[in-house]
Formats: sequence, C-alpha cells, structure tokens
Amino acid sequence: MKKKLANLFFILLLFGCSNDVENKERITILENKTNVAYSEGQNLLAPMVCLENQQEELLNEPFLVTFEVFGGLKSIVKSEDNVSIDSRNLLNGSEEDISSLPPDGKSFCVGNNLPLTKEVNQDELEKIVDQGDIKVSITGLDGEVISSYTIKKFFIGKPDGSRVKP
Repeated sequence: MKKKLANLFFILLLFGCSNDVENKERITILENKTNVAYSEGQNLLAPMVCLENQQEELLNEPFLVTFEVFGGLKSIVKSEDNVSIDSRNLLNGSEEDISSLPPDGKSFCVGNNLPLTKEVNQDELEKIVDQGDIKVSITGLDGEVISSYTIKKFFIGKPDGSRVKP
C-alpha cells in the first residue's frame, strides 16, 4: 500500500511541477503549404516554405530560413548544400522592417530556386524528393532551431513555386 501511495505521490509531483502552458514555437512551418515545384523549362527545383508567426511579441527577432540539400539530390543540384534566407531581407528594397510581416494567424511564404546540373526524369526526381532530400529549418541568429521540416510534397510548377495546370 505504501508503495502505491508513494508512486501516486511521485506522479502527482511530476505533473504538478510541469509547466501547464505549452511553449509555443515562435514561427511554425505550415506543412500543408510547403512544397517543391519542378520547373521543366528552366530545369530547376523551387522549394517553398510557408510560415506563420505564433508569438507576435517576438516577431522583430531575426531568423534564418535554411534549405538543406543532401542525399541523391545533392549530386544534381547546382548550388551549395545549404541556402539561407535572412528574415531581415524578406522585404528587399522596402522601407519596412521585419515587424511588418504578418502577425499571429497570418502566413507568408519564402523560397529559393535550385538549378539542376543535368536533366532528370520527372519520376526519378519525384522519388528523390519523396525520400526527403530537402529539409527546411527555421533558426534564430544564435543557431537555436525554432522549427524544421523535411519537404516531401512535389509537383510540376513554375520557378515562383506555383503549379502548372495540366
């Protein structure tokens, strides 16, 4: 009986001391809108990630969006393994700063074009992407990972990441 009571006390203590408020990610990757488009005419991949700000008070904190290429895709992409976009540059040429990006509940998308070094069969390319050879990470400037996701959603599209209608 004492053992059961001690176990119950330990469980109550464990849950009682844990933080009831979930620590929300500052920026969330919207997986259903994150994808890789293949543009046949330009022979390039256009990975795109859509993000949503979750903590409005931390929006002014700069972050990096990094697309990492590895595995089978690394041998056919004509660029460095990692391509990063600094949040401070998302509003290129604009007088606005990062604080003008959408607040909580609104999303925004960013991407990059990755030229391919050789022609690849569309089905083969889709298999490579499905294996998870493109990963996107959102990190603080201090290197702390805020969020990351392996992009596996593939379709035929344009360099801006939009779909080509069949």
